[in-house]
Formats: sequence, C-alpha cells, structure tokens
Amino acid sequence: MNRMVCYIWKDVKYFVVDPKALFLSLIFPLILILLVVYVYPPQGEEESRDFNFALVSAEDPEGLSWELISYWEEGLEEPPLLNLSYEEALVKLNSEEIQGFLWIPSEFSSRVYEGKDTYMQVYTNPANILGRLAALRLSRGLANQISYLQNLVKAIQYQRDISVENLLNQLRENYNLEGIPAVVRPAEITLHNVGPVIPVNRINWALPAFFTMFSFLAVVLNAVDFVKERESHILERLLIDGNNPGVLISAKFISNFFKGMLQAFILWGVGIVFFNLYPGPSLMNLAWVSAAFIAAASGFSLLIATKTKGVSQAFTWGVLISLVMAPLGGCWWPQYYMPPWMSVLGRLTPHYWANEAFYNLFYSAADFRTIMPAVLVLTIYTVVLIIYSVKKCKFV
Repeated sequence: MNRMVCYIWKDVKYFVVDPKALFLSLIFPLILILLVVYVYPPQGEEESRDFNFALVSAEDPEGLSWELISYWEEGLEEPPLLNLSYEEALVKLNSEEIQGFLWIPSEFSSRVYEGKDTYMQVYTNPANILGRLAALRLSRGLANQISYLQNLVKAIQYQRDISVENLLNQLRENYNLEGIPAVVRPAEITLHNVGPVIPVNRINWALPAFFTMFSFLAVVLNAVDFVKERESHILERLLIDGNNPGVLISAKFISNFFKGMLQAFILWGVGIVFFNLYPGPSLMNLAWVSAAFIAAASGFSLLIATKTKGVSQAFTWGVLISLVMAPLGGCWWPQYYMPPWMSVLGRLTPHYWANEAFYNLFYSAADFRTIMPAVLVLTIYTVVLIIYSVKKCKFV
C-alpha cells in the first residue's frame, strides 16, 4: 500500500510542477472561456437575421393547404411566408433568397378527410445552418397544429356522428362553431413577464464543453508517461521488486483520476466564483458527473497505454481519439446541429453522456435520478476499460 501511495504521489507531483501539462489542462481552457465571455458580443447584440420561407402546395385551389397559406398571409403583419410554386421556391432556395420552403402533397386534404396520417416535406439549404433550424422549427410547429386539429376533428366526429368533410365545411361558413360540442370552449392564455429578461449566461454552455474536451485530452495523454516508464524499464524493475501488476495499473489509474479531478475542481471553481456559473441544485451532482467522466477518461488512458508500442504512437492516438470524440460528443457544436448518423455515433462517446448530464444540471436543475443514466454509462465505460487493460497490459 505504501508503494502504491508513493507511485500515485510521484505522478501527481510531476503534473503540478509540469508547465506544459498545466497549460494544456488549465490555462488554455481558461483563455478560451475568457474569449467566450468577454470577446464575443453579449447576447442581444448579435447581428439580427431575417428569415424568409415559402409554402408550396400541390393541391387544387379548394384544398385545405390553400386555406392554411391564406391563414398565414392574413394573420401576420409582415409574413415571413411566401406563396410560391415549386419551381419558383426551388430557384429562390438555390439563390438563397429564401431559407427553406414547406411542400404540401396533393393528397393532403383527402388524407385529412379520411382521418389518416398525412405528411409535409421541408426543403432547406444544409449550408445555412440557422435557416435550416428555423425552417425545421416552423414546420414542426405547423405539423403539431395540424395534428391537434386532426385529433379535435376526430373527437367531434365521434360525438356528433358527422363526416370530417361536412364538419370542416360547417366551420368554414362564417366560422360557425355549432359543430363543436358545448364542452369545447375557447381558452385564453395571458403571459406576464415579471422582472427584467435575464440573458442566458454563456459560461453555462461554454465551460462544460471545454471541460469535457480538455480534461479528457489531458487525462488520456497520461498514457505517454506510462509508455515512457515501460520503455525505460521502470515498470519492469517495479515488478522485479515484488509489485503486483494489478497494483501498478491501479496506481496509474488513481493518479490519472486525481489529476483529472484537480483540473475539474479548479475549472468548476473558477466558473462558479468568477463567472457566476450555475452548478445546478446540488454541487454533489456536479461532482458525481465529473468524477464518472474523469474515471472513464482514465480508463481510456490505460487502454491507449496498453495498445500502443511507443511514446509517439501513444501521443498520436491520444490526440486523435480526443479530437474525434469531442465534436461527436457535443463539445464543438450542439447535438441537434448534427446529422442523424453523427448523433448516433456521438452516443458512443463519454463526452456525449457527460455533456448531456451537465446540460440537465445547468438548464433543468436536474436531480440525481435524472443524471443517473449518464453516470451509469460512464461507470460501465470505466469498468470495461480497466478490466481489459489489466488483462492485456504489457510491462516489458
């Protein structure tokens, strides 16, 4: 036990006095945080953007979709929706005059009348990310309203024994609502803003991303020190001196974990004290997620040390794995920016589960039950990697 403690203390001491390690794990992330908080324009001062969209219907003029288009044209003072033909909309989309258009098929009304599920298609320019997100949000909101209308019509039809088409015709004529049962009454919602609008603190999304990216990179690169000790026959001499291989691997894992937790303590502390980071309802929950993520990173460090044969190879694989997992796990951009295949791959990284838990803590004030699945997945990562490393590690 004394030898394990000395081995752990040696690694931690070298980390504290190593300027390169301190710069990579602490100073550089803090510099990026300062850039995000003080250099980028504050929220609300960014350049405003106007989005233009089009509604395109393949139906006859008597179809429901044309009433939908008329509703949008009449209901908005400055409607961002344009009524175009398919060819016109496609030309304007390619020339970036509009950010997207919603195409409604010819069987839209007939499927609504028959009580069947219907569909719409959204056309966007994938290069225009903000326009794409706005178009998807608009189309989803419209689809939700149509789904709500379908369910309401089905309920009325069931109670009044009237066809969907006749019911809609009654509603069209002078907005006659006699077809609606007496129990269905309009509801009015009034929104009151109490106090000033408080902008979202950007440190709440910047610091978790930088923490997961740089703490994982710093911990994984500890594999380089392990390989150095193996190449210089330090590990071999420790084995000859009577140390158990499992003890050596455990000591290396614990030292990596301690260094990562030291990094977490400093980064989260700076965020909370100096940048008003909201850590969630409990600091203990933040500590649980951080510890589980650092443990998984320590497991990956052992894996790299086990599978690589030289210092340069260990460094290369450590940087490569970190730079691949960081964007997939949501450190560079949100998950909803990613195509579906990339989002699925992101779930295979520990970064994704840590960022998901941090998001729930900082934005939803989640309790431990909410973050427990992420902690469990990260723990499974750790256990599997440690078991594999103990079986496959070579000390000579």
